[in-house]
Amino acid sequence: MNELQHIIEQKQELLARETISRPAVDYSEGMTAEEQKRYINYLAERLEKADLGLRARDAVLQDFLDKQKVYDERLSKLDDVLSKVSSLESSLKEKDRKLKSAERKVADLTAKLKFADKNRFGDKRQKVKKAESIKAEESDRGKDEDDFDGTSSSLPDNSVSKNEACSKGENLSKKDRDLSNRPETYKTMCVKGPSEEYKSDEAKVPGRILGKKMVSVFHLEMSLVEKRFEMVHYVEKGKKPKWGYFPKAGNPEFVTKFEGTKATPEFLQAIAYEVYVKNVTFGLLHQWLTDMGMTVSANTLRNWLKKGKVYLDKLVESLKEVALEKDSIVNCDETWCKVRKYDHYKKCYIWVLVNKAEHVVIFFYDNGSRGRDMLTDFIGDAELKSIMSDGYNAYTFIGNELKAAETPNLSKTDHQVCLAHARAKFVKASEQAGDKNADIFIKYIEDLYNLERQYTKDNLTDEERGKQRQSLETKGILINLRTHLGIEKSKDPATVTPYLQKALNYLDTFWTNIFTYIKDGSYPIDNNAAERAVRPLTTQRNSMLHFGSDDGAKMAATYHSIISTVKLQGRSAWDYLGKFFVNIFNGCRDFFSLRLGNIGLATCQSFR
Repeated sequence: MNELQHIIEQKQELLARETISRPAVDYSEGMTAEEQKRYINYLAERLEKADLGLRARDAVLQDFLDKQKVYDERLSKLDDVLSKVSSLESSLKEKDRKLKSAERKVADLTAKLKFADKNRFGDKRQKVKKAESIKAEESDRGKDEDDFDGTSSSLPDNSVSKNEACSKGENLSKKDRDLSNRPETYKTMCVKGPSEEYKSDEAKVPGRILGKKMVSVFHLEMSLVEKRFEMVHYVEKGKKPKWGYFPKAGNPEFVTKFEGTKATPEFLQAIAYEVYVKNVTFGLLHQWLTDMGMTVSANTLRNWLKKGKVYLDKLVESLKEVALEKDSIVNCDETWCKVRKYDHYKKCYIWVLVNKAEHVVIFFYDNGSRGRDMLTDFIGDAELKSIMSDGYNAYTFIGNELKAAETPNLSKTDHQVCLAHARAKFVKASEQAGDKNADIFIKYIEDLYNLERQYTKDNLTDEERGKQRQSLETKGILINLRTHLGIEKSKDPATVTPYLQKALNYLDTFWTNIFTYIKDGSYPIDNNAAERAVRPLTTQRNSMLHFGSDDGAKMAATYHSIISTVKLQGRSAWDYLGKFFVNIFNGCRDFFSLRLGNIGLATCQSFR
């Protein structure tokens, strides 16, 4: 503060000194009149020159100011232009970004539309690919004509004279047919069981008989017969009146109707086969029976199948014990269906579990849920070795140690993810989106499948297959696959098509689960067993459009469980359904004996 006060005082002193008036200096003192006049003229000239210089300086300054003003105006306009250019550039970049995003969406939607059209109408391409040898021959044909000069030396190496062709007929013969899959004997057309034979009356032959032969003709009898059993209402002494059937000689011993219905076991067999094997809707089935002269409602036919379902459910429980035995390897999948819920329709799900080793297929349904509780409740406390599925998140808890307390029975179960699903995503990216970067992944996955086909062709045991899966060849393919996965994942996502991005994410997320199969020779490589098992149900879904209630979906799950199990064992669904319903009608309730492999040994315990 003292220094500031001292500076202020000094400044005040300087200002006071500048204000002190001083006397003007008289430069004309001592001059003559003539000298003063010349001096005045000199000063006037200098004043005029100084004034002229000031005006010139003002003019130059004004010119500079005018130019500066013009420059400022131009600079202002240039700033406006630059601002507009900058705004346009940012707008252009934004539009370019939106355009690229729109192009990716258009490509994605175009690929989806192409994929949908292909699935709906099939592949419309009618081009026939010519063999490479034919192409090579056509491409070299003109060259041969130009180079041929009439001498033998100008003939191409692949040309053969007529005589040489005759002498080398073996080399020019067609490729030998592959007879490895040819059966040793051919089956003639016939029908199981005894046939009706109608022999000729030799006495009516007008000449000498040279030989005989039987000609097969097949006849199908499709008719409905109404059987009426006379019931007698009688009373015994000391007992209550009751109804009874007392057959005459040659008549059936019992009233041949399945319990709770007015259909014979054979008729119930036919209804079940039509609906759940041939996928005939109840409306068409009702129309068929009506055309054959039967008066019945479609709802009655459903109720009759429900009566059969009561016994099939108990058989399914018996099969479930086999499918979920300890250390079993199972395939699991789910498919959607439409179910009527009171006044609306809802998208629901039916699950399927396949034990390929035991040849058992189980469908299950509970209110249409797709949650993981469906699977955990069905499996219960079973200790499975492996579960194969797709990448749906309901399966991700399997084998998860963090959820061991919640699902202790599945904490040590290996969760496998289908390799075919991963391949299908890359195929879709290649064929539908046209992204050829997916081809290398398809090639490596195909190499893994070729190895599995070779193991099957060599009839390797599970132990031998497991050792081969741990070989350097398999590990080399996996290393190459992982390397290309890292390369594609490191690219800018904007440069990768949406389909390929989904395929890469799927492979990266489920890498460990997809290639769990290499640790055990008994593990499947894909989920095709469940996919094939669920196909008949999806076919029925397409024909029936929807189930009328949850009970209808449960009934479909039960019947398809039995029919799919029979088909997986290579047997006849028609024969098994007939034997099962006949055994139930005859009083057999031993469902262990009613399994497919034991049904011939089932004993009937009459309950009449």
